[in-house]
Amino acid sequence: MEDQDQFLSPLIGRENEEAKDEDLAAPSGPAEQVFYSTVSSLDRKPSLSSDEDGDIYCPTTGRRGDNLDGPSSEPTDRQVEQDPQDRDTHRPDQLAESWMGYSGPGCGILSLQVTDRYVWCLDFKGALFCSSLPETGLNWQRFEDNVHQVAVSPSGNLLWKVEQRTLTAFACAKVSAKGKRHWYKATEQTAFVALSDDSAWIIRTNGDLYLQTGLSVERPCARSVQVDVPCVFSQVCVSGGAVWALSEHKALFYREGVTSYCSEGGGWRYDTVSEAQGLDLMCVSLAEGGTAWALDASGSLWFRTGICPSRPQGEDDHWWQISISDYVVFDQGSLIQTLLAATQSVATVTRAPVERVVAFLSQHSQCQPSLVSANQRGVWVASGRNQLHLARGSLVGTFWQNVVPRGTVSSTRWTSIASSAVPHREGSLLWLAQSRKDLFCVWDQDGELRPSSVPLPPEMEVFHLSACPDALWVLDSQGRVSIRTLSPSCPSGLSWTLLDLSQLGSVRLVSVSCGRQNVWAVDGRGNVYFRVGTQPMNPSMMLPAWIQIDPPAQPIGVQLVSVQTSPNDRLLWALDNRGSVLVRTGLSDEMPVGTDWEAVPGLLVSQLVLSCRTVLVRCPNGDVARRYGVSDRNPAGDYWKKVPGSTNWLTVTPDDELWAVTLIGGLSRRLTKLLPQTLGRPSPSGPSLSGDDDEWELI
Repeated sequence: MEDQDQFLSPLIGRENEEAKDEDLAAPSGPAEQVFYSTVSSLDRKPSLSSDEDGDIYCPTTGRRGDNLDGPSSEPTDRQVEQDPQDRDTHRPDQLAESWMGYSGPGCGILSLQVTDRYVWCLDFKGALFCSSLPETGLNWQRFEDNVHQVAVSPSGNLLWKVEQRTLTAFACAKVSAKGKRHWYKATEQTAFVALSDDSAWIIRTNGDLYLQTGLSVERPCARSVQVDVPCVFSQVCVSGGAVWALSEHKALFYREGVTSYCSEGGGWRYDTVSEAQGLDLMCVSLAEGGTAWALDASGSLWFRTGICPSRPQGEDDHWWQISISDYVVFDQGSLIQTLLAATQSVATVTRAPVERVVAFLSQHSQCQPSLVSANQRGVWVASGRNQLHLARGSLVGTFWQNVVPRGTVSSTRWTSIASSAVPHREGSLLWLAQSRKDLFCVWDQDGELRPSSVPLPPEMEVFHLSACPDALWVLDSQGRVSIRTLSPSCPSGLSWTLLDLSQLGSVRLVSVSCGRQNVWAVDGRGNVYFRVGTQPMNPSMMLPAWIQIDPPAQPIGVQLVSVQTSPNDRLLWALDNRGSVLVRTGLSDEMPVGTDWEAVPGLLVSQLVLSCRTVLVRCPNGDVARRYGVSDRNPAGDYWKKVPGSTNWLTVTPDDELWAVTLIGGLSRRLTKLLPQTLGRPSPSGPSLSGDDDEWELI
């Protein structure tokens, strides 16, 4: 190109200028775009399924150049046309996040910076790449080499780099004259830089912190003023008048007193929220709109909201976790292992000997990774597999709140939990077991969660229980069933009735599940039984009949061990002794027993729970996953997606509230927060990398 920008020094005096003329690197070529969609397929035809490959997260590969505005969690016209019984599934929390993946440039991603119009990536070899954000994908171009760290202001008007060899920070300034790009010296011995639209926060290699203010396109760097620090910082981030810092020991701090008149602020405060949750934060980022993002050492993504100069710590008293599918972020252990793996891949590509790999690791040991950033399009995350991932649309954050019922202590250990709707009242009843001999009942709308003891029949030990609005069924290890009738006047019931199972002969039941009107059961041989009526006797004082249902065709030695119905009798799912999941199809008011069984691939499962519209499972390792796309017309759903957290036991209320017994036996409730994303177009007033706008230029 003939049109090129020239950058002149903003520093006072020609004798203080240290300009560097560098030839512009050739474009690296367009990167291959990979498209992943985990949006619920409720808006698609029921025949379409993302479970064909049996993958838990089931990424769907789209055509090259798919529109960035493709999938989102917002209802489509086709969704609006669906049956009324399916419309309640279109709440934001009923749709999975929509993640889009792109191939990164160079050799791995060490630092990620996004503005409203551009995305910048720094690789492990010090190559800086940039791409605009057109609607057809990313087109990477090589911008600089030998870069240790890069910083870009939110508007994109300011750009700083730290050189690898000298650790000197340089800034760009723009003029309209033709010529080569110039970098001007901003400060020496620089470890990390963070930019706002008018200031720069600089961490020196000796741990000192400095601030430059009054910056602009014409004056991208200025004189530095030292700022006090309580300890050595490894990262600083700034946005919207808020300043956060991460120490070298991963402690989080925020700056108080920052205003438009006092960019320096008044002092640092330690963030007790992160400490209380025990998060091992690796990198943090502040986004426009008052949202903070963070990645921890295990690759989990977290956010907090309400961050502003008057409340720099934000409005949340805890971090909210975003579920990121394994194909999005780190699937091989910690972030450190991911960085190590990426470093080793660089050595393989360059055929470097072991000594050079060790030297490379030593050189980057002081390099602070910045792998999460956000703009108006959503939140961007970089993985160790040289991939970028963008979450579009609304996101649902999770926080597991530890709960101690009144009259108990935090050391109380629970073994299982079940739930049922409360007749003629809001909320649900929680049935908590401390052992096979101790059972308690709690109303989840009681602010103090006062438990009431539920005495068990003599000689009975709880092996399995299931509850519905008017009955509690308890199954013991001998296959005997006792029923406790529930009523509005006595929600926890008064007495037990031993169920007459003489019709079944010598059959020993191992699982029972109660719906609104129907009961399902499985015996020790894997046979399935169905009956109408949850009470011991029907209104005619007759014993309801059990109907045997053909079990699914299974290989020799494989049989059903558990069955679970939804509170409204519209769904029936089951588990076999291999941990495989099956669903009963054809359920309707006219055919309450259904017509056939269908396998649901993708996961090995230890426990299965259903609400009126949600299916959740607990895996053998304690992980929790949810099935998306489940409806009357598509009872098997479309795909699994992991829910943040790990549990020993699980239940979901008819209203989709999730409760769990933690790994150490405590009681926990899942809280959620909807984070709406502004999907507005970037402002045309921002800088452009094309020559037409006479701003940043790439060749």
